[in-house]
Amino acid sequence: MWAARKIVWLAVLAGLALGLRVWAVFALGPDRAGPFTYEHGRIAENLLAGRGFSIELLGADGPTSQQAPFYPFLLAGAYACFGVGSSAAIVAVQLLQCLAGTALVLAVAWLAWSLVPDRPELGWIAGLGAAVYPTHVYMVTHMQVAVWAALFLTLLLAVAVSPHWRGRRAGSALLGTLAGVLLLIEPILALALPIVALAYWLGQSKRFSLEAAGRVAVVAGVAGAVIAPWLARNRLVHGEFVFVKSTFGYAFWQGNNPASWGTDKIPRPDAERLRQEHDGTLADADRALWDARLATPYIDDVVLTPADYQRLGRLSEPARCRALGREAWAFVREHPAHYARLCAARLGYFLLFDETNPKAAHRLYRAGTIAWLVLALVGLLISVDRWRALWPTYAIFAAVALFHALVITSVRFRIPLEPMTFVWASAALGPLAERLGLARRVRIYRPGQSPDPFDAGHVLQGPHYSTRETPSRRRAG
Repeated sequence: MWAARKIVWLAVLAGLALGLRVWAVFALGPDRAGPFTYEHGRIAENLLAGRGFSIELLGADGPTSQQAPFYPFLLAGAYACFGVGSSAAIVAVQLLQCLAGTALVLAVAWLAWSLVPDRPELGWIAGLGAAVYPTHVYMVTHMQVAVWAALFLTLLLAVAVSPHWRGRRAGSALLGTLAGVLLLIEPILALALPIVALAYWLGQSKRFSLEAAGRVAVVAGVAGAVIAPWLARNRLVHGEFVFVKSTFGYAFWQGNNPASWGTDKIPRPDAERLRQEHDGTLADADRALWDARLATPYIDDVVLTPADYQRLGRLSEPARCRALGREAWAFVREHPAHYARLCAARLGYFLLFDETNPKAAHRLYRAGTIAWLVLALVGLLISVDRWRALWPTYAIFAAVALFHALVITSVRFRIPLEPMTFVWASAALGPLAERLGLARRVRIYRPGQSPDPFDAGHVLQGPHYSTRETPSRRRAG
């Protein structure tokens, strides 16, 4: 009976998540084109035009690894079906992202149930939070990888800690496949893979056995096989090894040069006015902020001169990015205090609001971010006694946040990490669920314990074995 009710409530949760996201797609309108698809759209157009996976970058046009392959190929598929740059193609991708966002909500609930199995109400709270969180509802309308990166990272961690999958050989293959696809979506999230692998290994019943080592090796092998074709392509077109994307040095330069604010954009002087003027409908506010976002200059447009583009254009794409990276590193060495201020600013942008992006000026975004941060921090304090279960979420969040604080940040970089923090936030709301009578405690029995519900002395004790004495033992005593 409980299983049937759970399925019904999961369907209700999924319906709520899907309904909100589909509403956002049509309420905000698919009337954007051109820059709305960013570099992904230009690469997709080149793919369909027979020019391959290419784009103009830093003074030269040709084969590129500026973007990971997943999203440009997804857009190219939509363009092939519905027309290049058409509204129908954009809406098709947005609706597909609505499904991905709905799957993410269910993955968040699954992750919470796997990490905190004795508190099922936390899974429902975390899933509900993911369903209605404004940033996650809105992100399906953008032609960005954020929703896909969030989905696959959450699934990856959920499979790694799931008692069902970590004890099965198929779990290793599934984990490796998810890891490989995640790298093809957002390679920076490779920072999470060692943590996930460690969590998966610690979950094995015999950690120091050949079987456990073999399962971790299968994960690495399958992930490597998934990304191998793209690595081979990069070696072929660039003449050197490139791990998925070639632009680390370029991104480091964007975030760390004399004119940089720590991101790839320069803030508009009228950002404060924009915060005060978007009081119309949600669609009008989104359109106004979107226009402001398009008018916000990129750091490249401010700093790089035609001579710089000409100089860089003579180099291969990886060499162009390394050249800019060396310039940024020289600046960091000469101005360590300024670099420290940039890192502190980036950490603030990452946790709160990116002041260089007008989209972050929206009141709903700011209210949602504050609510997320407060609940996550309170939940962390409340759930500190469960650190042995939750440590992978701490480690992944810290590793990725530290990277973006040191290199470059943006609003979209935090989104893949937010789903796992909903588990923390749910702990802050757990006491309220208990007070309302919505919590249902689950007894967890260790191996050998009695499942007899009337045997209260066995709850959370053990392991227990049969202690009934045989006649021979009594005589021997």
